[in-house]
Amino acid sequence: WAPKADVILGWAASDVLARATKCRWLQAPFAGAERILAAKWGNPQMVFTNGRGIFGPNISEHVLGFMLGFNRGLHLARDQQNQKIWDPNLPIPFQELTGATVGILGFGDLGSQVAKRLQGFDCRVLGFRQHPRGDEPFAEAVYGIERFRTFVGEFDYLVCTLPETPKTIGFLNKDLLRQLPRHALVVNVGRGSLIPGEDLILALQEGWIAGAALDVTDPEPLPVDSPLWTMPNVIITPHNSGLTAFHKERALEIFLANFKHFVTDGEPKINVVSRELGY
Repeated sequence: WAPKADVILGWAASDVLARATKCRWLQAPFAGAERILAAKWGNPQMVFTNGRGIFGPNISEHVLGFMLGFNRGLHLARDQQNQKIWDPNLPIPFQELTGATVGILGFGDLGSQVAKRLQGFDCRVLGFRQHPRGDEPFAEAVYGIERFRTFVGEFDYLVCTLPETPKTIGFLNKDLLRQLPRHALVVNVGRGSLIPGEDLILALQEGWIAGAALDVTDPEPLPVDSPLWTMPNVIITPHNSGLTAFHKERALEIFLANFKHFVTDGEPKINVVSRELGY
């Protein structure tokens, strides 16, 4: 069916894309674009739109779960529960989100949804993105990523939601990790390639940061012999922050809105992915 399709809705495999010579529009139901952009397209003029906007609510709730769980030692309490241990003294200090400064590296849909939910904790939010768009309602300010180094020493929490592009791979390296405050928690729900795995392990072992909460890792899946598995100041989930009961509903909403543009204007208008930018 691929050679006959004018429109594809779904996560098309690379062999399908190569045979889709007539396809004018691919609507993917996920936000990540790197695999499709790296594939050979049967029609190089095909318009690719993604699922940006589907995952903001659930991933932002996952982020807050990480932050609150780490602050209250819930992951360690669960470990003690499994061992039937009653001991209120946990090996991390209890923290609060109240009044904290949160840096959000990648202030698109995911980052702004995180910032929205942090308003209830009176947090100061600073956002960073490739192309700032001016005033954002849920952040004190949003800067270009080139300004990130200027503010890195101010963060109590650093939330990373960046997609994978040539510019983001390895961006949060040991030089930047060393500049974070020693009490900072790093949360990554974007792509594991943002933080070199060995650099993150070193930062945790040397105490440059207080901890890490990871839904994505470098490499991924995380090898069984990685020190990250057993560190008490690390919380790991298996790249499942994007799971939501509302996935199909939200994906269809985007597709149907785009289909109206496709019929009336000849091409979709929502969530168009740039091959040059990588998102």
